[in-house]
Amino acid sequence: MIHVRQRMQEDLRLRNFSERTIRHYTHTVSEFAKYFHKSPDQLGAEHVRTFLLYLLNERKLAWGTIQGARSALKFLYTRTLKQTWFDQEIIKPKVRRKLPTVWSREEVCALLDAEMNIKHRALLALYYSAGLRCQEALDLKVTDIDSKRMIIHIREGKGKFPRDYSSQSTELVPL
Repeated sequence: MIHVRQRMQEDLRLRNFSERTIRHYTHTVSEFAKYFHKSPDQLGAEHVRTFLLYLLNERKLAWGTIQGARSALKFLYTRTLKQTWFDQEIIKPKVRRKLPTVWSREEVCALLDAEMNIKHRALLALYYSAGLRCQEALDLKVTDIDSKRMIIHIREGKGKFPRDYSSQSTELVPL
């Protein structure tokens, strides 16, 4: 199991996956191996199916987490172990998308008015108006804000993709 784990981590790094994804994938595969008390290279399609049902029914995990576990196991079998994936036995679940909750103008004003510290208020207004993710907001530097052109440079957004936010067009512009 140690050799498989190390090989998988190397494969994930070669594919330029983020450290967070590498941790999640290796954790999922180690849980899979512990569940059956066997190395993953000794397990097959029925084991993967049973494990995913265990995550769904007994651990009551969210569909997104189960999809992540499926992706981790698929990567293990197809990339690291060089086996074919069990497309017929382990079908991809249908994804149900939720519409985001959009706050009214009054709710946003109430949030901003509740904050008395001017710095915190400015940060909240910037995060909400630009639609920044938490990590994007934490990584933002003063030099990333071009006030003359009214653009915010987001250096490493989700998936490490850079983009610009223009307050005039109110849309994200890929670089």
